[in-house]
Amino acid sequence: MFNLCLFLLPMASAAAVMIISRDQLFAYEYNEAGARSISARVEKLNASLIQVDFDRQRQWDNMVAMELMANDPSAARGFLLSGIEMLPPRSAEVLRRAAADGAGDAAIEVAALQLLLPGTRERYQSSVQLLSLRPTAPAAEPNESLGDPRDFELMARALLTEPETDPLQFVLTGFSLGLAGDMSPRMNAGAIALLAATRREDFPPALAQELQTLFAQAMPSETFRRAADVAAEQGGAPGDFDNASVAFAASINHEAAARARAALAEIGDMSAATSPAAAAALLTHATTIADFARLRLLAQTAGDRAAAAAKRLPRDGRLLLAARGELEFNRDLMLAVGAMGIALAGLLLGVLAKLFQAARDGIRRLNHEDDYEDDSELLEISTNNWRPL
Repeated sequence: MFNLCLFLLPMASAAAVMIISRDQLFAYEYNEAGARSISARVEKLNASLIQVDFDRQRQWDNMVAMELMANDPSAARGFLLSGIEMLPPRSAEVLRRAAADGAGDAAIEVAALQLLLPGTRERYQSSVQLLSLRPTAPAAEPNESLGDPRDFELMARALLTEPETDPLQFVLTGFSLGLAGDMSPRMNAGAIALLAATRREDFPPALAQELQTLFAQAMPSETFRRAADVAAEQGGAPGDFDNASVAFAASINHEAAARARAALAEIGDMSAATSPAAAAALLTHATTIADFARLRLLAQTAGDRAAAAAKRLPRDGRLLLAARGELEFNRDLMLAVGAMGIALAGLLLGVLAKLFQAARDGIRRLNHEDDYEDDSELLEISTNNWRPL
């Protein structure tokens, strides 16, 4: 039984890991309880960027100033709010007291401003809107698109005449125009951020390949070319907007397009929680589309802190590990966990049985030795009483 359970436990554990990976059972959803812990982890990651420990406050000020000069207010605020971990203990205590008052990041921002050098503070106040001055009512989301019908027509003609052309921007533009289904403002924002991210030199090649595969499944280029030729039989050129838009809509694989729109919505959530540039920087830390859920949670919980971390941290997976989701159970996972429990219980019972057997054998051995010692004493007495004739 022990050997059987010893074999079953790793097999059930491997099955559980495969089920979690296959069914994406980790839920990366925002909740108040986990938001502060994720923010604290991101702050510690930002603190790791400081190299010289004795000059922490000056380096922190320099990081804020550099982001202001780069016209990146989101990253500048991210480093400012991360001062609790980045600053030396005495200065960090000022920010902790501000955070303890319950006013949130707005109070931390105001307190941190007093710790900046005068020049950096003046530049920050002139170029970044303070959180305490933001309107309470959320602003309406702008519904921008990647391009207009004229842009779509130009890209369609280029794709039809030069088949080796990268179709990603064309497909994203068609999605943005609603030719592949309804596009919300968040999805359009995600398409804009994704296109900006793919143009970065540090965009992960593995993620780029996965995205190209997904959008190629959603709108196959060869299917589009054939549909455009068919549409042009009614008049006009295949690349005209009227023909190309009809061909685009007719070529859509709706199942793959739904997955693509869901990915764009997650990117749009990152952009709304931080900024389009920050969302593009966050995407460079992903290695697969499945990482988008973690990045979205980072943006929603850590906000501008995540924007600063995404811009400066190396792409080694540390930022992704800061977002920890909650495990959801389905029937397959419950069966695997049940098998793990049975195997573990069998191992424990086997060990206890062996311990009990060893203890029982030890007691018997001790009793046998006591009997042997008693017999020896009797023999010795009889020997002492023996007399030769």
